[in-house]
Amino acid sequence: MDSYSILYEDEDILVANKLAPLPVQPEKSGDPSLQDLLREELASREGAVPSAATQVEAAHRIDRRASGAVVFAKTHIALSTLEAAFRDKRVEKEYLACVEREPEKPQGRLEHRLAWDKRRNLVRVLPADSASGKQAILEYRLAGRSERYFFLEVKLITGRHHQIRAQLSAIGCPIRGDLKYGAKRSAPSGLIMLHARRVALEQPRTRERLELEAPFPAAEPLWVACGGGDQD
Repeated sequence: MDSYSILYEDEDILVANKLAPLPVQPEKSGDPSLQDLLREELASREGAVPSAATQVEAAHRIDRRASGAVVFAKTHIALSTLEAAFRDKRVEKEYLACVEREPEKPQGRLEHRLAWDKRRNLVRVLPADSASGKQAILEYRLAGRSERYFFLEVKLITGRHHQIRAQLSAIGCPIRGDLKYGAKRSAPSGLIMLHARRVALEQPRTRERLELEAPFPAAEPLWVACGGGDQD
């Protein structure tokens, strides 16, 4: 399985398509991260040894077991500009989720509050009027189906830890492969079928509008049912 591919790169930023169940940035497990792999690739182009001086820094994250587009900065100025853009919701992100059950409504808006149990790395979904947790809002639309599964386009209004996974599970639609949030079985690839399909942002220096789509992981043939079979 390929770990990643590069969707776009210039002197300021790099957008990668994460294709394997690896963390975006280094974590306590010590497993290789996408950031580490990109740092190694950029250093190898120069015939150098990768080090902290090889500037590649993630401007945001997606879950370890999710796939899709991740934006990285190659300069400190680009990183601060990108982080501000994500914080101010000037970056558009669209996800595709393959779920085990059809939602009651073909499209809708989910509003909850989420409480993160850091010890278990699990998010609890609370009612929208709860005094606990953080506000979580997403919008979804039924985009397709296979014989047994359903494909939802998801747009995040807020960005919370495990938000899509937890909120879809809360309405009885767990993501395929996501045992932590109620899926019936894991996927052989080790991924869950949550894919960051599209990202749209301004290039941090030139302000050029960039719109990028991330092809589906080849390790999961079921994406073919959602039109992913002709993606390279």
